[in-house]
Amino acid sequence: MARIHFIVVCVLSLFLFSCGQVGSITGGDVDTQSPKIIVERVSPPMESTNISPQIITIPFDEFIEFNKAAENITVTPADVKLDYLIKKKSVILSVESGNWKPNTTYTIYLNRAVKDITEANDSIIAYVFSTGDYLDSLKTAIQVVDAYSGKPVVDVTVGLFTQQLENDSSNFEPRYYASTDNTGIAKFQFIKDTTFFAYAFEDDNYNNRIDPTEKRAVLRNPVKLDTIFETGSIIRLMPPETNSTWVISNEVIPTATWCLSFNRPLREVDSFTFIDPQPTEIIWNGAKDSLSAFYETDANTGTFYGVLHANDKMDTINKKYFIRDKTDMKIVSTNNLNNKKLWSNDTLKLKFNEPVLYFDNAEIMLETILEGDSLKSPIEYEVINHSPIEKSIFFNKKNVEKVFLSIPPKAIQGLNYPLKDSLNLDFTLQKEKETGVMIIEFDTIPAYGILVVTNKSTKLKRNIVFDGVEKSTHRIESMQPGEYGFHFIYDTDKSGAWTTGSIFENKDAEIIKWFNNTSTIRANWEVKTTLTIKLMNEELEKESENN
Repeated sequence: MARIHFIVVCVLSLFLFSCGQVGSITGGDVDTQSPKIIVERVSPPMESTNISPQIITIPFDEFIEFNKAAENITVTPADVKLDYLIKKKSVILSVESGNWKPNTTYTIYLNRAVKDITEANDSIIAYVFSTGDYLDSLKTAIQVVDAYSGKPVVDVTVGLFTQQLENDSSNFEPRYYASTDNTGIAKFQFIKDTTFFAYAFEDDNYNNRIDPTEKRAVLRNPVKLDTIFETGSIIRLMPPETNSTWVISNEVIPTATWCLSFNRPLREVDSFTFIDPQPTEIIWNGAKDSLSAFYETDANTGTFYGVLHANDKMDTINKKYFIRDKTDMKIVSTNNLNNKKLWSNDTLKLKFNEPVLYFDNAEIMLETILEGDSLKSPIEYEVINHSPIEKSIFFNKKNVEKVFLSIPPKAIQGLNYPLKDSLNLDFTLQKEKETGVMIIEFDTIPAYGILVVTNKSTKLKRNIVFDGVEKSTHRIESMQPGEYGFHFIYDTDKSGAWTTGSIFENKDAEIIKWFNNTSTIRANWEVKTTLTIKLMNEELEKESENN
């Protein structure tokens, strides 16, 4: 569903922007044209002045119907609430509550709120009038980019407020608002010459206000108004900074595993405790913002319970579950092989879908074929337990060409289910010469931060922490062939991760700079890449001055 706040760019006409949807063919050409307004019959006429209409009639050239009119018909400034109905081929708007203010220019938006009956083509429509002698003529534009990726954000609400906001619990609404287009730009027109402050927010519930859970951005200085459109200032949309903790996902997956994730890592003063039935094993992720609780149960249905102790309060969390058929349920494993190959700097890892109660090392058969040989031979190994569901198998990889692993069903017993079929793996070992070396150089010692090196095809990442003192060069061995990109997180709070900010405390999200440089790694090659930090610092200073 399209956002409800879209600003048109023409002052002199009533524009229709087609957003055709292809319907089914019924014997003739599909109607891809949106309903057209009969402009000369609009009442009161478009761009009228000195009016305060209680009823506005907008006639169309074909029969129409509404598309979520309650959400998609809006008024800017939002001084009145409109009622709406369709009479024959016309939209009739009437004032339901509120009053038009004197000497004010208003724009009524029908943002894809009207579509034709047969083909469901919809339109974006704007109707403009003034209660005073003239139409306000000032315009402005603001671009919204994601604070982490730096990419433009589409369908985000940008509001122009007559005062700065103190928090996100206020019911204060913007005087004007617009929605960002596919370039992240929100355009405003017919604006009164007044001081405005710009805030952007993901208005998920369409209430024209910043809610505590919505991403947000702010322009620190008053909005610059002009009589022509321009890209204007750039603001960064970031997650809210909050001390509150709550559950954002809650599901039970086979086999009897309760998975919970939270909006933020749990702090030392927070905790999550379980109410009977108690799980057999609990595994938190590294960031401590999600957990998996494993239960031993024969039941097909039931409810799991827990209590979140956070924010000086307790919230009881529960999840009902129903497992339709347990006939084919079994313990299964995943591994870290890539196209049946173990990378040169890696160790074979097995991860199971539930805790392993019994794992008989003596039943495992590990065989190898050495380079230049054709026969299998057993090899010694060691099994390391990383967690109740994760194990690594170590062996001497020197001169090994191929590996064969076989684990019979009797060797493994899961918390609820057995291993029904033998676990068989055969794989080759990647040679060191099949990887490359990346040498990264900076033109100066980087500030304290994290350089993220990402393989563009596999999305695998390596993080390199710089302390702002020691070095401007870094060497990375055993890099997989492929193209790599770079971005640098200015980790100002030295938390080891990117940190968001606060629009109310003049605290920006940590800056991330994305480099245009790429580095292509080839097997058995060293590749040097130079990243420019000095220019990056100058760009940051300019951004700070603009905002």
